[in-house]
Amino acid sequence: MNILIAVLALSIIIMIHELGHYIAAKAVGIRVLEFAIFMGPKLFSFEKNGTIYSIRAIPIGGFVSMEGEEKEVESETSYSGMPAWKKIIAVSAGPAANFIFALLILFILFLSSGYALDTNTVLDTNGPAYQAGMRDGDKLISIDGRRVYDPLDLTILLYTSDSTPIDLVFEADGEKITVPVIPEISGGIRYKVNFFPKDESNVVGELSEDSNGYIAGLRVGDRIIGLNGTAVTNRDEIDDVMQTTNGGDIVIDVQRKGADMSFSFASVKMEDPEYYDLGIYYNGSKTNIWSAFKHSVKFSLSTLRAVLMSITWVVTGAVKFSEMMGPVGIVTTIGETIKQDSFRLFIINLANMMAFISLNLGLMNLLPFPALDGSKIVIHSIEGIRRKPFPMEKTAWITIAGFILLMALLLFATFNDIVRLFGA
Repeated sequence: MNILIAVLALSIIIMIHELGHYIAAKAVGIRVLEFAIFMGPKLFSFEKNGTIYSIRAIPIGGFVSMEGEEKEVESETSYSGMPAWKKIIAVSAGPAANFIFALLILFILFLSSGYALDTNTVLDTNGPAYQAGMRDGDKLISIDGRRVYDPLDLTILLYTSDSTPIDLVFEADGEKITVPVIPEISGGIRYKVNFFPKDESNVVGELSEDSNGYIAGLRVGDRIIGLNGTAVTNRDEIDDVMQTTNGGDIVIDVQRKGADMSFSFASVKMEDPEYYDLGIYYNGSKTNIWSAFKHSVKFSLSTLRAVLMSITWVVTGAVKFSEMMGPVGIVTTIGETIKQDSFRLFIINLANMMAFISLNLGLMNLLPFPALDGSKIVIHSIEGIRRKPFPMEKTAWITIAGFILLMALLLFATFNDIVRLFGA
């Protein structure tokens, strides 16, 4: 079911991209021959105002076919005969639609669930940032010379770090402070209790009926007051105690309607990839319409920068080319990400992932690579400067060459996906 949802989510993102092309083409007077949902043979179609609308057999993606897009067509509604600026609008609308779609998802998400960045910083007292002088409530400004827009930056900006000092800039009591810090390695194997607290408290808010805790007797509304003999008052303290365990059974003391109870059950083993960390975390904060929009833009900027940085890492060799992910990997990642014990977290993770991939798709399509929208924007921009169109035959050959390279890259990435999938 998760894989099917992942395929559908990816298809929606691609269809949003094509819908952008469709709306813009219609707006500037270009005839759209076909707007297709999914790929492959037609299952169902109808024609309206000169456009065929179809549903196809392979349930992923979709496409828009414009008159004169592949060859010269003598027509007032032909893409090939349009001024350069109209072509640029039609081409760039696909990536623009992905950006708008991502912003809308993020806006709704942040408005409904809050956002975790500003001055609500929470530090691990054993972490590098705290040891360097940063404290709870200080505002993080930049890491290693790069502005921090979103908590995502804490991972991305440290991704290629090593055990050498970097500059950390933060604001404390209105004063900007710069200190050197050495990131520490985090992740690996850890243990947790698989329940979801109410507002980061020590009260059980959500609990799956097939979880170890529920089977042992734990229930929603129980207040956890002790874990393995250590008193706890919030989720952070629970997590801290769990990091000191080595797996096996744990004993949880709870209060339920004035009565004290204890339950013993096996902890859940989690294995995360190792990463560099500064010991900086954030509590969620409530948002209004303006702050939700502002943070949606910041999150988008952070994500787009992360995509550009990842491309640079591949080109420079900082990240192995074999780590490139294709469609199988994307779908698998979405499917794994949305596996949650609560419907609320399922929706939040799915929405986050769709926003991230939509931003990724929009930016990648703007790259000036043959067969991508970016190359067409460059070609039509040159046409506008020269005031003379490129021969469609030459443009078509460039597109075909780029398409072949993209397919080769796609096959390589898919091969990597399958190796990772069956090698895990």
